[in-house]
Amino acid sequence: MNVRPPPDAAQEWDAIVVGAGPAGAALARRLRPRHRVLLLDRAPARAAAAPRIGESLPGAARVLLQRLGIHDGFLAQGHAQRGAAVSQWEQDTPAWFDGVRDPHGPGWHLDRARFDAFLREAAVAAGAVLAGDVRQSTVAHDGGRWRVDVERPGPDGAAPSLHTHRAPILVDASGRSMSVARQLGLARHGQDRLVCLYAHLPADAGDQDQLTRICADTNGWWYSVRVPSGQRVLAFHLDSDDPDLKTLRDPARLLARAQRHALLAGIRPATTDFAVHAQPAGGGGLDPSAIAALPAGFFAVGDAMLAFDPVASQGMFNALATAESAARAIAATLGGSADARARYLDEMRAVQARYRRHLDATYAAVQHHAHEPFWRRRGADAAAPVLSPSTPA
Repeated sequence: MNVRPPPDAAQEWDAIVVGAGPAGAALARRLRPRHRVLLLDRAPARAAAAPRIGESLPGAARVLLQRLGIHDGFLAQGHAQRGAAVSQWEQDTPAWFDGVRDPHGPGWHLDRARFDAFLREAAVAAGAVLAGDVRQSTVAHDGGRWRVDVERPGPDGAAPSLHTHRAPILVDASGRSMSVARQLGLARHGQDRLVCLYAHLPADAGDQDQLTRICADTNGWWYSVRVPSGQRVLAFHLDSDDPDLKTLRDPARLLARAQRHALLAGIRPATTDFAVHAQPAGGGGLDPSAIAALPAGFFAVGDAMLAFDPVASQGMFNALATAESAARAIAATLGGSADARARYLDEMRAVQARYRRHLDATYAAVQHHAHEPFWRRRGADAAAPVLSPSTPA
């Protein structure tokens, strides 16, 4: 590989955050201005990816946005207020949930591209250094510090350049890919075969429905909502070994299958000229005990630490919440605390256990399809209250 020689001396930081999605950007902003933070971003890979499925943020995130000092700016972006939700989950009779009854407020449907860019800009405004266009990063621990060698493209088509960075703190915020954790020999635990097939249906001026619609099917479950762009997201979650995974990549078949359900029968776009994308959606996370065995200073946040099953509606909140918790632990570590990471990992163990109990109970509640393979795989008995998909956690 034709790479320029590294600079004479490595650049020194207090923390290096690999991944500039919501979790990484929020963490970088939270650590500034007290600490020197480098935020690494694989922008070209993100730009080339399929459009993000429309995620939501619950009203409980308001406190986290305020702690980041970005609440007013977030509201000014004009993300759509999340309306009521209706689901056919435990039974055929639709169940309704109105966010007005949530003490934290109804929350928002996000324009993900705008939200992600907003968080990166907020991190930079706070003083974090954003290094984009990262092609490859290699991590190692030596001399009591973390080293990250970063390859970036050279200017005007010149040969790639290699930059070396060092810090006592290294954070994996790379999402489900867990690019840093995998380099360190860690693996995701508890991940199932769930795949999400999704499409952004063409915008329809006549579609003013603000409901979030969720329903169980024989071999998976559906989700649909109108997002801030005016498009409607239609998503079906099924197992990766299901024969329908291939046939439902056809837009007409996906739409026809959805329209079998009363809750989705009214979704009738003017054309089937839209793409159907597929992405892994199974939950699962890193083992905190495995992280504890690594050298001091390594942390993981967001989906790299724990990826939520989409039925929990908690992925975006988890990104901000883990960033907040990790920021406190990292600041304490840099301040000389020897057990701050252990306390953070204990918190993550509690989050994982609570999430697992509620997820098992949610899937076990679908008794009318309990004999089908998809639901049998997820029908573990659980004592926790059911987390209804019509009631965002």
